[in-house]
Amino acid sequence: MPNATCFLIAYALVLGLEFGRWIGLSPRGKSWLMTLLMAMTTVALSTHTLYLLDRVFVSASSDQSWRLLSSWHDWGILSAWALAIAYATLLLRRTESWIGLFVLPLLLALLGLSIAIPSKPLGNGSSATFWRLFHGVAMTLGTMLVTLGFAMAIMYLIQAARLKARKLNRGFLKLPSLEYLQTFGSYCLLLSAGSIGFGVICGVIMNLVQDSQVDWTDRGTIFSGGLFLWLASASLWQWLQAKRGKGHVTAWMNILSFLIVGFALYLVISAPHGQSDANAAPAVQTETNRSVGGVQ
Repeated sequence: MPNATCFLIAYALVLGLEFGRWIGLSPRGKSWLMTLLMAMTTVALSTHTLYLLDRVFVSASSDQSWRLLSSWHDWGILSAWALAIAYATLLLRRTESWIGLFVLPLLLALLGLSIAIPSKPLGNGSSATFWRLFHGVAMTLGTMLVTLGFAMAIMYLIQAARLKARKLNRGFLKLPSLEYLQTFGSYCLLLSAGSIGFGVICGVIMNLVQDSQVDWTDRGTIFSGGLFLWLASASLWQWLQAKRGKGHVTAWMNILSFLIVGFALYLVISAPHGQSDANAAPAVQTETNRSVGGVQ
């Protein structure tokens, strides 16, 4: 089975092909470049998918409780996979736009971080496996949407600056319209709030099933709850401002959300419940098993 480095290199080649679209090519050359770009994207995504399936099967065969994708490494790889699916979809639907120049660097950064994180399991509890899975999927989806919203926000600000300077016709960078980027960013912000909120609820239920209690003072619990409140507030604020014609507010809300999510994930991962040690004392293991905000 492929390892993570294989599709990391494949995505890097896809990014290289995206940069190749800047080269002045003939119509036939552009057609060949797009064909090669889509083929390499398919190879990267297929290899990525095979790696994830292998992780799932290995986890299932080694643990009868089906603790699927139970490490930070796995959830990071899954988040990158969801982002890759979004990129591939946008590539097919918006072929003329060079969205990959903004999405792929974030995808590569997420993959690099996931590879650097040891693939040790988070906790030993198995009674809450079902809720852990839903908790992790929801937090993963929320992270992907925030990341995608950040890319859309950067494109919006660049496109708005070009429009203000009247350089759209002279520029080589082809981006979607401001209306498309604003709408897409709004959906990313709104759906990420809903996904993170659902993940927090699943995390609470997971802890109640597993430990019969929720540690409300836990750093992961506090920051995941605060993250949801921020995303919900940001969604409402940008919606109100967008109705007044202030589309740039959506872009800045997405950028701030990305920075806050990144900081919150760092705090959650660095917290005791975000780590795993097979030789830890039982008391430490109990703390490790508690997670409302961490992806498990």
